[in-house]
Amino acid sequence: MPCSRRTGRRHRDHGDAAMILEIQHETEINYSQPVSEWLCELRMEPLSDGTQRCHSFQISVGQPVSLCHYVDGFGNRVHHFNLLRPPMMLRILAASVVETEGTGIGPMASQTAFSAEASVDDWQLPLEAVDYLPLRGPVRATPLLEPLLAELRPLPRIRIGMWVCQVAEFIRGRFEYARDVTDATSPIDHLLARGKGVCQDFTHLMIAILRSFGVPARYVSGYIHRENKESQSHAWCEVWLPDIGWTGFDPTNGCPVNGHFVKTAVGRDFTDVPPNKGIYRGVGDERIQVRVATRTLQRLPSLSWHDQLAPLDVPMHSVLRTVPLYSAEEEVQQQ
Repeated sequence: MPCSRRTGRRHRDHGDAAMILEIQHETEINYSQPVSEWLCELRMEPLSDGTQRCHSFQISVGQPVSLCHYVDGFGNRVHHFNLLRPPMMLRILAASVVETEGTGIGPMASQTAFSAEASVDDWQLPLEAVDYLPLRGPVRATPLLEPLLAELRPLPRIRIGMWVCQVAEFIRGRFEYARDVTDATSPIDHLLARGKGVCQDFTHLMIAILRSFGVPARYVSGYIHRENKESQSHAWCEVWLPDIGWTGFDPTNGCPVNGHFVKTAVGRDFTDVPPNKGIYRGVGDERIQVRVATRTLQRLPSLSWHDQLAPLDVPMHSVLRTVPLYSAEEEVQQQ
């Protein structure tokens, strides 16, 4: 299922900040017992905006399916389908070609400052930013957050972009990046209590701190391309500032978002943007493994590029999930 494609081909020098990326995202789902029905939503199609353009996108399920799509309330493109009596092992491959622009614009480009009272009460927020102020779901108010808020309280008249970068650097320096300590449903309490987590946790914590001081912040799901290293699905934060709008910063790597980042979805937190979301009928256990591979291209490929994808030779990683610990009221709002 392709998305918009530009007709001309452009050549790229990899020395430029911008680049053309081919992305493969494979999901393997195994069940311990037969399943009678399976329903799935995918948020894996890269967005097209001022920083990137999705030229082609293809989903392969390995089974005959009627693939449908819609645009959700955050502007993300969602593909969905269901299977009756699916096999006990399912494989989904989402492949895309994206052209990114290395804009070089990050929070530090903003000249907006906190007031003399270190507040933003005089801001005239656009409607699109209002949803990204409340604490909710995994980005929730917790007593464990209070010491950090006291330590990171902004100084009067400090530039907000500078403070945002300080918050990100604080998180990167205080907490350790470690897999299998938290999972896809973890609230910020888990990172604060254990001192370890992954990009999702770092992003949730950064969002919680920014929102606590009135700065709109949203969760971004996507990919990061790393030369000569294993690429991966990734999460980072976007902050809204009056003079530059939405701009991204990655608290895990301590850098502004650049041409190595590809955005697939935005939302209030992870619960709005899971790459794979679904439900099945059956009594068996479910095991999910994923892997991501990216590579740079010198030019836009032919229309049949998805028939010539290179074999994936990167390891699979298990996805850990538990029952979320949010309140019943929050659960209803998230559905």
